[in-house]
Amino acid sequence: MGRRIRTVAGLTVAGIAATVGLFAQPAQAAVDVPPSGLSIFEGTFATLLLHVAEPDGTCLAMPPTAASLTGERIVEQVSAFSGPNCTGLQWNLGTFRTFPAGKYQSFRAYSF
Repeated sequence: MGRRIRTVAGLTVAGIAATVGLFAQPAQAAVDVPPSGLSIFEGTFATLLLHVAEPDGTCLAMPPTAASLTGERIVEQVSAFSGPNCTGLQWNLGTFRTFPAGKYQSFRAYSF
């Protein structure tokens, strides 16, 4: 019975060490997000690809490596499309979203 306790204790220590390792990852550098308008990023808010200062509902091409977006202050809604020129399936993404890179080919953003 003493052997089982040591094995369980060893697994518990290994689990704690692995958990601490997950939380001790180095922090990513902060990305400057413009204070207003729509910003589209590569990765999870990693690299700014496109900024639309005053969205007016115009159909625009989604950068092919885009994977996240944030709409600040004046942005009300972002609608993304599976096809070019705002065709195909439409998704209303809101103003803060991540998504698989390449999922959308075009978008419309609206401000108030």
